[in-house]
Amino acid sequence: MKLITALLLALALAPAARGEDYSFDIPAREEAPKKLELSGNLDARYSLLFSRTSSPLYKLQYYGQVPAGTLSQYRADLYLNGDYRSGPTAFHAKTYAQYYSEDSNDLSLHELYGTLALGDSAVLAAGKRMYSWGKGYAFNPVGYVNPQKDPENPDLAQAGLMSFGYEYIKSFSGLPLANAALNLVAVPSAETLNAQTAEARDTDLAAKVSLLAWDTDIDFMGYASRVNPEKYGAAFSRNLGTSLEVHGEFSRFSNKPRYTVAAGAAAAGRADGEDWLLGLRWLNKWNLTSTLEYYRNGAGLTKGEFGAYADFLANAAVSGSSVTAASALAASRGYFGSSNLMRDYIYLKLSWPEPFNWVYFTPSAYVMLNAADGSWLGGLPLSYKPVTNFEFIAWPVLTGGGRGTEFGGRQASAKLDLWLRFYF
Repeated sequence: MKLITALLLALALAPAARGEDYSFDIPAREEAPKKLELSGNLDARYSLLFSRTSSPLYKLQYYGQVPAGTLSQYRADLYLNGDYRSGPTAFHAKTYAQYYSEDSNDLSLHELYGTLALGDSAVLAAGKRMYSWGKGYAFNPVGYVNPQKDPENPDLAQAGLMSFGYEYIKSFSGLPLANAALNLVAVPSAETLNAQTAEARDTDLAAKVSLLAWDTDIDFMGYASRVNPEKYGAAFSRNLGTSLEVHGEFSRFSNKPRYTVAAGAAAAGRADGEDWLLGLRWLNKWNLTSTLEYYRNGAGLTKGEFGAYADFLANAAVSGSSVTAASALAASRGYFGSSNLMRDYIYLKLSWPEPFNWVYFTPSAYVMLNAADGSWLGGLPLSYKPVTNFEFIAWPVLTGGGRGTEFGGRQASAKLDLWLRFYF
């Protein structure tokens, strides 16, 4: 919490930083440009979880216990952002604190990096930074340096990546190519020898070339590494009219870790393949925005492989051995913890700001369908901002599907989140 305290102290001292003088009879000076900006929000979040007691994951999670069918969770989330600029240099920080109780709380840095402007066209950056590569909304197959998105809440702020970055932008006139940008990113190895030191040769390199040509955004990117999967791909986005946009991503990967279940145990392997996404975004005359995407996860489990995984969990849940149950739960979390384990998904989201002239109210609805097993997940986020700097959010989520399906086997059949969000 020391970082948060320091940033709040800086906010309190901001008038002095702006050069304001309230003493003596000195003529007033013109106020200098604001250099320090602090912002953020506090979320008080209460959740109700309606358990699917028949789920093997539920039985493993609460092995030897018999909790009530409805569980609750209450926590406070604090997001605090600070930006400081002085000439060609800038400093950016985004912190995230999560509080359940005095015995259960956490503080982490989502971003902490500095930038140096090298003239009007180039920027050098160093520190922990969140990147946003790709054109997709719920999925980003080419997001090689992005944090892993949560398709249930793609806009959720997440932790960035320790890296060094360089960006160069060039604009053109009178040509089909309007502008071009080059992004270079060096990622030091996360695998350390003694928690601080890593082998220099394990530094990863990523690059992206962005073009705006013929009114189309086109990106080409690649990721080179000795220890992680190597990848290269492309993404595009183009407006087909004033209210319709099409976007897509394609990525080719090699030597990517892949886990399956064989002979009643988790088995590690490697795979080469492709990930891709194709999507549409449409804004109709009622100001209703629709986003539709199809996502192909090339290294995902087939229907048969997921069935073997589901059987593995089910057998462990009825084994009568706490050791077997704990081992299966650890394997599930360590090797099969992705929010999209299988190969083909369809995602649809609808968002309608202030429907029927109901001001400050924005309802949304989304559904994600597993195209292989027919299971689904759907949510209905409802946002209401009756006063400045305050928002109330009600967010019910439902899951469904047959026995042994991805979403039908989740621990919770439904969830209701209630948020009170305070901005500053």
